[in-house]
Amino acid sequence: MTEFDFLLQGVTPTEIRSAEEDILLFAGAGFSDAIYVNDWNDSTHVKSAAGADLSSANTPNNNKFVSQAGGIGGDSQVSVNGGATQDLDTVVDSEAALHIQVTNEAAIEITGAIFFSYNGVAPATPVAGLSVKAAEVGDANFSSPNGNAAPLTLTDQAANTTHDYYIVLSKGPTTPGLKQDKLRFEAVIT
Repeated sequence: MTEFDFLLQGVTPTEIRSAEEDILLFAGAGFSDAIYVNDWNDSTHVKSAAGADLSSANTPNNNKFVSQAGGIGGDSQVSVNGGATQDLDTVVDSEAALHIQVTNEAAIEITGAIFFSYNGVAPATPVAGLSVKAAEVGDANFSSPNGNAAPLTLTDQAANTTHDYYIVLSKGPTTPGLKQDKLRFEAVIT
């Protein structure tokens, strides 16, 4: 049976459990702090359906979008865990906020994998007033995966029992008010 685990990385990872309706929360400086319009997340957390910070003891990673093309050779730039601005292609696996792991008892191949944000109803429809930036570790530039028409395309992975995707992920509102999206991973598994 194929299993999909979504983890917020940190000192230790925090599982984002769909059955318990956990939320990957992007916030200002602290848990549940607002992000100002046209700014980006200063912290990332896993929030339970009851409102608890499930990741507080794990020192969760935060990836904050800085610029789309301001780095060396036009690279995108990011701040990892409040650190200095760095070129996106210098981020390593352990610094990415999101880790998607696909496991299976027998070796499987994954092709055509994509990742995107949408309104939770129609995969083609992004959330109004929300900017999303995402990149797979090793990418030089961020994608804006707002709906499945413009997803982040992930690297194909050869046959194996474990497949890991490390996603640098940042969000910011462009209009006032609470924004709530869904993140989706799709792939062809053979």
